[in-house]
Amino acid sequence: MDSIQSTPYQSEIDSYLVALDRALPADAVEGVYLTGSTALGDYHHGRSDLDILTLTTRPLSVVELSALELMHKTLETGGQPHTDAEYVPRDHVGRLPPMDAVGRGFVVDGEFKRGGSGQELVIWAILDQCGITVRGPVAKTLAAAPDAGEFRAWTRGNLEGYWRMRALQVRQALVGQDPNEEFPAYFAVWLATGPGRLHRTISTGEIISKSQSADYTAALLPEYADLLGRIKASRLGDEAVTFKMADGGVLSGLVEKVCDAANQLA
Repeated sequence: MDSIQSTPYQSEIDSYLVALDRALPADAVEGVYLTGSTALGDYHHGRSDLDILTLTTRPLSVVELSALELMHKTLETGGQPHTDAEYVPRDHVGRLPPMDAVGRGFVVDGEFKRGGSGQELVIWAILDQCGITVRGPVAKTLAAAPDAGEFRAWTRGNLEGYWRMRALQVRQALVGQDPNEEFPAYFAVWLATGPGRLHRTISTGEIISKSQSADYTAALLPEYADLLGRIKASRLGDEAVTFKMADGGVLSGLVEKVCDAANQLA
């Protein structure tokens, strides 16, 4: 029996479960869980993606993966928010599966892809910390927490290999731009809050939400506190808050400073 209580996203969950039961045989599904912003207490209806983890009892067949791809095309609305998803065999819980492992799939920004997303360690950490059980074994009983050393090393690599590179790309893209032109709010929030979440994970092992990350990063780098206050207000739905290209340049510097601060952690 599905164990989730009534929520603002109940209709989306109900639609997903009905579609999942049509796409896969019952004996292929071990459990269904919510991760992402819903589990972290930072879900904003109509704006937040719904992140769903489905554990399977075995690697899925090519036919089953095709059925899931068609299912998600049917569920996709064509714009934000999306129903993103991960399909991972139960015996991969708690570890980073080999990239050549078969029978897996994931959905990001509404697009179904075969294989692994590379984000599994984050998903396991959220599942163990605060995952919401929709169907199947209770999340806490899955012993999903990844190895602490492996997770910390992966997170450091993500900060340096992904976020520092994004900061450089933003800085380069802003060359020649009018500093008073609008900088997309959703992109400002994404850029400002992502690295701080990883700094916190390296420091404590904990996963925090984007809204929490704005406060955490402001405490870490007080010189950015005013801008991060605006970032948090935008994240929480204040449409009066806007950003300019000049803010984008400041945010690229913020990302680099968070990366530098993380390098100072033991």
